Amino acid sequence: MAAPRIWRKITRFTSVVAAIARHPLHRAHPIRAVWQATRLIGSSTLTPTHQVAIPYINDTILHWPVGASSVMLCARFGLGEYADMAFCLHALRPDDLFCDVGANAGVYTILAAGAVGSRVVSIEPIPRTFDLLMSNVYANSVAHLVDARRNGMGDAPDMLHFTSALWSLNHVVDPATPGSIEVDVVTLDSALDGRVPQIIKIDVEGFEAKVLRGASGTLADPRLLAILIEVTDQVARYGDTRPVIADALRQAGFTGPFWYQPDTRSLTDAREPGQTRYNQIFVRDRSVLEARLRSAPEYTIHGTRI
Repeated sequence: MAAPRIWRKITRFTSVVAAIARHPLHRAHPIRAVWQATRLIGSSTLTPTHQVAIPYINDTILHWPVGASSVMLCARFGLGEYADMAFCLHALRPDDLFCDVGANAGVYTILAAGAVGSRVVSIEPIPRTFDLLMSNVYANSVAHLVDARRNGMGDAPDMLHFTSALWSLNHVVDPATPGSIEVDVVTLDSALDGRVPQIIKIDVEGFEAKVLRGASGTLADPRLLAILIEVTDQVARYGDTRPVIADALRQAGFTGPFWYQPDTRSLTDAREPGQTRYNQIFVRDRSVLEARLRSAPEYTIHGTRI
């Protein structure tokens, strides 16, 4: 039995190394990128606390406890969600407000507040993950820019149950689910309290349609330029379908879905045949947003400028 397990580990390690080497940020220096990622992974495993600080963007850092997959992906690839995080880097400006719904460890929050200098409303319902988020906020000295809320988001004020031990995969569950915790849920409109972000990112493991229903006032404001939202079949467990999300956003005046191409700083149609990406971008005015994307400064991540 030991031999198959060892072989699976070798196969998994080889696959990770290959992915790191061919990542867009590592084209010019694949060997160095693999070495840096391997060193960080080894450090996190060998450190007694199982937590290390990894270098991020513009001299920011991320605390990385073993198990926090969103930070692990940034340790490996620089930007854990390359195109989507590059979109936020290029779309945001220091005077902007960014809303991070489902902030988890704060990889988008630190990108916006620490690398760009934007103000952020950061929303994360799970206590352990919220503590990691705040650890990253304080480690990067951006507490003055971040309004962090330990709430769930939904279509109405409520108390709902969530899983609590799955890091980035925590989600709303039935109250009878073993190990679940009760969380105060509010609407996005009430959490923002009249403030209007330029960009909203929503990643709530299938609860996205419910979040949009509680954000009608925010969605109607023309100052909101774009929404980056996860769209998966997980919405079905809450009685919704994937088209419901696109329909709600189009009714609010957005077009899409789009994907971002960091190399050309352009948006492309997300309905290309044969393509599968779960995060999608909906925009108020494509020409206005693409002009903003093209005029953004460059950022250096893992030795590559984007």
